[in-house]
Amino acid sequence: MGSKPSTPKAKQNAKASTVDAKKSKEKHAKDDDNQLKTSSNSPKDVMISYSHQDKEMMAKLRESLEDNDITVWVDVVGLQAGVDFLGKIGQAILNAKLFISLLSTSTVKSKYCQDEIALAYISQKPIFPFAINTQQEIYDCMGTGMKLQLSGIEWTFALKPETFENDFAELLSRLKAELEAQKSDEKSDVSEKRMLTRHTSKSKKKKDPRTQELSEEFWKKHFDKEEVVEWERFKKDFSKYFHAEMEYLFTEDKEKGFLWANLKEEVELLNDENSVDMLPKKNLIDFTVRYGDTLSLWESVEEFGKEMFAMQEVFGMDSSVRVQAIEHLGQFQSPRVIESLRDLLYNEDPNVRAVASVSLAKTGNSEKLTIKRLMKALNDKDRLVREAGCLALGHIKAKEAIPALLRLWRNDFISHVREAAQAALELIGGDEVEQAMHITKVLADEIRLLTLEN
Repeated sequence: MGSKPSTPKAKQNAKASTVDAKKSKEKHAKDDDNQLKTSSNSPKDVMISYSHQDKEMMAKLRESLEDNDITVWVDVVGLQAGVDFLGKIGQAILNAKLFISLLSTSTVKSKYCQDEIALAYISQKPIFPFAINTQQEIYDCMGTGMKLQLSGIEWTFALKPETFENDFAELLSRLKAELEAQKSDEKSDVSEKRMLTRHTSKSKKKKDPRTQELSEEFWKKHFDKEEVVEWERFKKDFSKYFHAEMEYLFTEDKEKGFLWANLKEEVELLNDENSVDMLPKKNLIDFTVRYGDTLSLWESVEEFGKEMFAMQEVFGMDSSVRVQAIEHLGQFQSPRVIESLRDLLYNEDPNVRAVASVSLAKTGNSEKLTIKRLMKALNDKDRLVREAGCLALGHIKAKEAIPALLRLWRNDFISHVREAAQAALELIGGDEVEQAMHITKVLADEIRLLTLEN
């Protein structure tokens, strides 16, 4: 049976439909092109990190999220000349409420995706892995840093097109639960501890009892009643006891070496008469108390590794992202993080020096070396660094800095620095500060009166 000839009206409708489709396509293309330009001004619910080899799945995921009233930021333009990749995308990560990693064998090989996950981790973004390859396929390609940052997180898998709707529904449920929790937090006084512990969605996988042992249990099992053991002996016994966990996470010996070198400094070893590095039992126990909670020995090492590898990634990033990432390091109280922040006070970028000062104060660390480094900031040629140094010293109530702060309050030629010095002195308080400030104000009033009389 032949088809009916098209009527003028049918042709007109078909033409209108084609025009509408073209306009819709052009609108989406325009939105995509403008997205990088506007990302910093329009925070979204979710930021999607993905490899551009998986752009079809990304588009499907993005559409499904938006259909469910979840606002999305995603880099649809890709790496093009003139695009400030890490600056724009880094800002989008910092602005977004949640972070989705579209995980595939391509994602984990991408340096950009590695940087994005590290920044999300440092910035305490809830991370939601959405995997389109099996976990084993992905882990075979994944580096240690990414393994650590994604460990303990519950993954959602979308391995087959026909199950995508169900897989997505599982992810959506988790996303909405987290968004609701954040709304609730905004309306109430949420402790810093809660914000730290709700960093990620935790895995439901049953844990090995060994990984739940406290440091005292491990110590008694291996070293009995000794109070101090050789560092190399501890390393050997730890590596043997947690052999499966170490081999699963660390793909190269140099990565294990990086962990051990940092951990060695973290636990503050002693030296015996033969200059042999010795680990005190007390130092190991203290190491496992993190952010007010006592973790198991393995969990403590794993969390420490996450911090170290994430910091390594962040410090190698583009400076525009690094400055903002450093700002978030203040939430980590690890001695290695504190030492890294101290070192950043000598960075050539004044923005890095200023933010490192503030972050160092946020750690609450008031050791002599911290105060000494912050006091150097008071002589910095950059006024923002001097201002940040003042506020940092005031925050940690560094009495040793009172004379230097008084000097700045009286003499600095920048009013903002003088105001910061005054605020710091008021935070520190005490008789010495009150007396010195009173004398200065009395003298200033007398000088003003003399000036008026003349």
